[in-house]
Amino acid sequence: MPFVNEYVSYEDAEKYDLDNLYDKYYYWGLKMPEALTYFEVHQHAWCVDKERGYWLFNCGYLMSEESRSGYPEPSDKEVFILHVNSQNIEFILSSHGLGATDLYPTHFSYNLVSMAPTCLPNLSRENLITILKEALNVYKCSGIRDLEKNAKSLIEFDF
Repeated sequence: MPFVNEYVSYEDAEKYDLDNLYDKYYYWGLKMPEALTYFEVHQHAWCVDKERGYWLFNCGYLMSEESRSGYPEPSDKEVFILHVNSQNIEFILSSHGLGATDLYPTHFSYNLVSMAPTCLPNLSRENLITILKEALNVYKCSGIRDLEKNAKSLIEFDF
């Protein structure tokens, strides 16, 4: 079964400690579980391949201390956790917009800033990146929270 966007069951959210995983990276605004009240569906969302036991979870944007205002502001660096073989791999990606078209009003490209760890005992860096790209091609920009926008999104990879 390939990756699909879906809401996380309460049991899986607890099993994988998604509240704390999100809070580890998300420094502004509401913390979990209160932050879930912001969404129409008050559950975590992820991109999951249940057959292989893999999932991709978006932890949001990192904060930048180097802002024009002098206060921390969201950067263009987004944190994704890819769970593979019972291990979390942290990917930090930056994105930049590309020219929109009538067919794809949302068109952007991801760049790989960092990943940790860079490999697993039985999976190389290249294999992990391939799995990440598979998941991101399904996740697009909003996962299950905005399927309409995702249908009109084209993403590319500069890695």
